[in-house]
Amino acid sequence: MTEPSAARHAGTVLDTFEYDGVRLLPGRVHDQVVRARDVYFSLSNDDILKGFRQAAGMPAPGAGMRGWCTETSACIFGQLLSGIARLSRATGDGPLREKALALFDGWRQTIGPEGNARMRLYDWEKLVCGLVDLEAYAGSREALPVLERTMSWAERTFDRSRPAADNFDFQGGGPTQTIEWYTLPENLYRAYLRSGNTAYRDFAGLWLYEHYWSQFADAAEPREVIAVHAYSHVNSLSSAAMAYAVTGDRRYLRICANAYDFLGRTQCYATGGFGPDERLMPPDGALGRSLELYAGHAEIPCGSWAAFKLCRYLMTFTGEARFGDWIETLLYNGIGAALPTEPDGRTFYYGDYRLSSGIKQYYWHAWPCCSGTYLQTVADYHNVIYFKAPEGLRVNLFVPSEVAWRQGGERVLLRQETDYPEADTTALTLSMERPVRMELAVRVPSWSRDVRLELNGTRLDPAPRPGEWARIEREWQPRDRLTVTIPRRLRTVPVDPQHPRRAALLWGPVVLAQDEACCRRPLALDPGVEPEQRLVREGPARFRIRDTAPERHTRFLEPFYAFPAFWPYWVYFDLDATPLY
Repeated sequence: MTEPSAARHAGTVLDTFEYDGVRLLPGRVHDQVVRARDVYFSLSNDDILKGFRQAAGMPAPGAGMRGWCTETSACIFGQLLSGIARLSRATGDGPLREKALALFDGWRQTIGPEGNARMRLYDWEKLVCGLVDLEAYAGSREALPVLERTMSWAERTFDRSRPAADNFDFQGGGPTQTIEWYTLPENLYRAYLRSGNTAYRDFAGLWLYEHYWSQFADAAEPREVIAVHAYSHVNSLSSAAMAYAVTGDRRYLRICANAYDFLGRTQCYATGGFGPDERLMPPDGALGRSLELYAGHAEIPCGSWAAFKLCRYLMTFTGEARFGDWIETLLYNGIGAALPTEPDGRTFYYGDYRLSSGIKQYYWHAWPCCSGTYLQTVADYHNVIYFKAPEGLRVNLFVPSEVAWRQGGERVLLRQETDYPEADTTALTLSMERPVRMELAVRVPSWSRDVRLELNGTRLDPAPRPGEWARIEREWQPRDRLTVTIPRRLRTVPVDPQHPRRAALLWGPVVLAQDEACCRRPLALDPGVEPEQRLVREGPARFRIRDTAPERHTRFLEPFYAFPAFWPYWVYFDLDATPLY
């Protein structure tokens, strides 16, 4: 059964650009996207499809994949379809789009008329996302009919017992295994909104995670914080967001907003990463203690993907600027500081923030889950820089880029030129054939102070407030130029309230890391001493630590994103610690 589209979707305040109209300009973000495109495009289709073809008894050329994908690529296949489709749409990359369609065509030949995907629910949930994205962003007319066929198989196959998630360390179970079942509704609801087929909506409703979500319905403090799997539980909130989009029940919106506040207040490191040992932590100082106990403090690609989606949903549903802060933090210190995925499947997985010094390194198995979310998150850059409103444009991130859209029937192009976060300013220049009345709004980061706006060289008043939009409504002229100055400042950010002197050091939105090569000592600050009194700036975002003893080696702090693989660093410091020698 299908329903007309006008009856399906709860109201939104802002809209994304849906990977259409935003172009990245040269810079760090652009370079990361280009490298990701080249790596994933280079993968052999036969290698990706080999396991599916073997399982179906078909000829299976290719060498196959390794690690998590040794038997089949099921655990990331849907993510590959999704990321490739989104990135091809965002960049207008025809060969990349054709790769997504070829992978889909090769895979669908393996499922038979009964739609047997030969996947666990964990894998199939990602497949649903990939098939919806093929229809939405690659223009595939066959993707949703195939999804409908394989959903009938899923309805007959998956165990409905919904096992408790308080211990996710179970394995086995074959195709009926229901690990992370609570992430399933999001993309089924997306399929419903794309097609009007109520079967998707009804199947999604069977997997709503009310037991967990309900504790966030009326407060941002859950009754009890159980050490559940961090990434998948944050990811499950996107299902709550889509439940709001479909039903209009504002309880689901409150759940997402309250959970966002809880996560930011109790679960996140200064990098935006979360989940030491892949668990959520009780807010009793466990986050601070985790810096002594673990090396894997956050699943970076997966966690960034879950956070990007949650923030994007909240921004579109509420219009509030504050939800962009987490995106910005992860752009520079999470996914933006990750090592790139390599063609052989080496993948950056865990953020390492140990007090004894951390290191960036690849996961010990090839092609894990984070190799799929890495591509999806990098593609998503195009969808979180700008948002559309009926009255104009919202600028969420300060990234070299262009965005084109229609405002009141007039085509408008905005070009953003900036070296942020290694500079204080970004310049926004408008191009159109004739004047356009609209509102242009810029997100003011919550950490910022004294942000200034100048229009064509004239300062605008009043000063914008942190955590809100700086809004300018006027008749904009061709070649108008808005300059935004966001003064960066050094600040210490404690890991949690129980460890007020166990802190990271930030320069504006950027986490600074200290080079931990031989014979260095970690930064210390006496109580009452501000970071500016110990540090000398020697570059756009590079600082030298002042040392009075001449025999000590020179010590530097630089952006965490600048550190390469296998180079030791400190990102958290016990500021009162005294040297051991």
